[in-house]
Amino acid sequence: MRRWLLGSLGLVIGGAIVAVVTFAVALFPWVRDDVVLDGVVQAVALDWRDFGKEAAITRLQYELDHHAIGMQVGDDDCILEADADGNRHVRCEWAVAIRGFSGEDAVPLHFRSHATIATDGDLQ
Repeated sequence: MRRWLLGSLGLVIGGAIVAVVTFAVALFPWVRDDVVLDGVVQAVALDWRDFGKEAAITRLQYELDHHAIGMQVGDDDCILEADADGNRHVRCEWAVAIRGFSGEDAVPLHFRSHATIATDGDLQ
């Protein structure tokens, strides 16, 4: 009886560990892309400040392709806009849906990267 209980507990714990690791492995590519994109929007904002908006757009397109982020994030998912105060914003927003083990349930994940160049030229 005791062996059966310990064996059952081991299977439950082992199954939970496998499920968590599988989910983490499934999330890794998107989390990596989000972290990389955080750096990309900062670089694009600095290029906008230093070289102009067209150079910043070119840099954004290059970085999305170079880091293979473009598979999830397209040019339309990112915007470069200046507000009324003269601050320049670079924003990228995108989402993916992770399928569960059943293949029917999907968990939506939303990501956002943002960088601002203030009117004084500082990166925020």
